[in-house]
Amino acid sequence: MIIVAGFAKRSFIFPADLPTAFAYYTDLSRILTYLPHIYIARTYDDNQLRMCYNTIELGTYKINIFCDLRAEMDAEERALRVFPLRGVTPVKAKATLRSATASGRFSSESLFFDEGEKTRIEYRLELQAELPKPMGLRFVPKSVINGIAGSITHRRIKEIADGFIRRSIDAFPEWLGELGDSKMKIMG
Repeated sequence: MIIVAGFAKRSFIFPADLPTAFAYYTDLSRILTYLPHIYIARTYDDNQLRMCYNTIELGTYKINIFCDLRAEMDAEERALRVFPLRGVTPVKAKATLRSATASGRFSSESLFFDEGEKTRIEYRLELQAELPKPMGLRFVPKSVINGIAGSITHRRIKEIADGFIRRSIDAFPEWLGELGDSKMKIMG
């Protein structure tokens, strides 16, 4: 098995007041689209879904890590937390010559802090999985593979966190425009 584990923590300023920022980030199916290398594979219920981390590494190996998630919004604590969803059948692990697929664990937390007309968001995310070794790597020692996987995962998690921040801020004006007159109803 190949051990995949990564963690990132970021703090950023969002260009809206706290109620607007919190409303913007509480739609799990929308905010996950801002994460690079991640797509929504299945929706179970409101704020419950299966996402897939999908990438090609070393120019050859296709990696798919499926994570079942649920989100909880806590308006009092001004927090959005994403946890593993229990009670669903995980994706079966499998490997081919140049690919590996498995279930993994993804979690994130966003804490929102009032900064007047802007909002400071403390954001952290974590991804973990055990992937079967692609057959093309069967002769590479486990320690070498895990070292390479650790380095790649560390880089990818930073890329995902930074990309999420950039993409979510860039998409905000469009969301605000779509909201139009109903903004007052949501923010009120």
